[in-house]
Amino acid sequence: MEIMVALGIGSIVLLAIAVVLVGGQRTLDRTLQQANLQRDASRAMLQIKQCIRFATSATTNSDGNEVTIQSTGGWAKFRFIQAQKDLRYQLEGEDEQTLLDGIVENAAFEIDPATGKMITVDLKLQNNGSETRISSTTMMRNRIEGT
Repeated sequence: MEIMVALGIGSIVLLAIAVVLVGGQRTLDRTLQQANLQRDASRAMLQIKQCIRFATSATTNSDGNEVTIQSTGGWAKFRFIQAQKDLRYQLEGEDEQTLLDGIVENAAFEIDPATGKMITVDLKLQNNGSETRISSTTMMRNRIEGT
């Protein structure tokens, strides 16, 4: 009888440990997924902001999901492809490349209508139930006055 009670208590303890370990692993997986999304969003935002800082002018399409940035060195284009959930970019004279692949829920580009000198970029990324959003307003520092 004592062995049966000991086995029962041992089984309950082992089951509790297994539940805690599985829960901890799930939490770790979600945390890593969230961190990866935030890293990807930050990396993409950094590249976009660097282009904006060197810009002399910029234009967006009517949907606000594409921006073309002009600089003294040429142009750069960033565009959100909703069907593939991609964020793509192209530099003048080069082929279009994918910056974020299959994880972009939304991307919007807006030029400040009052000054024409600032561009707001809003990115929303989603993957396997994790989601992150990053937004940044960046000023064109090489803007040519009068344009």
